[in-house]
Amino acid sequence: MKVIRKQWMQAVTVCVCVLALLCPMMTVKADDLSTMESESAGLQNKIDSINDELLEIGNQIAENEVQIESVNGEIAKTQEQLAIARKAEEEQHKDMQLRIRYIYENNSESLFGMILTAEDLTDFVNKVDFVRTLNEYDRNMVNELQELRETIETEEEHLKAQQEECLALETELNEKKEELNAKAAEAKADLDALTAKIQELKEAEAARIAAAQAAAAAAAAQGGSSGGGQSVAADGSASASSGGGGYAYPSGAGQLNPRVGVVYFNGHKETYYSQKILPGGGLRIPGRHVASDGTIRDGNGYLCLASSDHPKGTVVETSLGTGIVYDTGCASGVIDIYTDW
Repeated sequence: MKVIRKQWMQAVTVCVCVLALLCPMMTVKADDLSTMESESAGLQNKIDSINDELLEIGNQIAENEVQIESVNGEIAKTQEQLAIARKAEEEQHKDMQLRIRYIYENNSESLFGMILTAEDLTDFVNKVDFVRTLNEYDRNMVNELQELRETIETEEEHLKAQQEECLALETELNEKKEELNAKAAEAKADLDALTAKIQELKEAEAARIAAAQAAAAAAAAQGGSSGGGQSVAADGSASASSGGGGYAYPSGAGQLNPRVGVVYFNGHKETYYSQKILPGGGLRIPGRHVASDGTIRDGNGYLCLASSDHPKGTVVETSLGTGIVYDTGCASGVIDIYTDW
């Protein structure tokens, strides 16, 4: 009865391990995680694109501010020139009015009097020409000054229109900048939330794998002490003992085993080294034991690995499950899995 009860307890333990691995509430689907990581990359690309637009708008705003400053300077200069032109035009009008008043108010000494008092024909012609020249000068000066003023006023209107365009562009660019900042903040918040969710799922998956492997190792150890029966493999599935040493060697596609001594997984090359050849007594592996599949594991059920690319204590995913680096000395790009094969 004791033997039957012990075997029954071992079978219950195996079932618990398998259920822990297969429980849908704890399992993270690889395609779901991949979709989330793809969405995360898309959000990051969106943020980068917005930042590029913000940089371009910033450059446009800076250039527009330089243009506004230049136009303001031109307007100030034009207004000074316009004030001078208006004053000159006003002075010329005053001078002409004074001369006309003088002609009409001083008959005895007027220009007409000068003409009528000409001594001879030559003197008369000279005086008439003088009067005509003086009148033409006044008219010409008034016309020139008026044209100059109108030209300056036209330039001032043009510059003020250009100033209004620059100010309108500045308002438009600032509004677009605020809109892009809001979009960037929204995308950043979504990315942070998604990143946190991905990290949470990864940690939950890692904890699930560790717990399941620890339970599987414990069940395998109990099964080994009974001298036979079923054993639990590293992936949590029950299988009959086979191979040398009574181990249930991994047999899945792309998994390392004594017959398939080299595989490529997760961007690295996997090989194995046996404790029968390299005992590794100085590795200080806590809870070191041989699992049912013949791999060497620590007390938490993690595979014991060797790598020259990762520091000791690094957690690495392998074709046989999650492992921890305890040793070095292999080639770069290679992960050595410690076994009893």
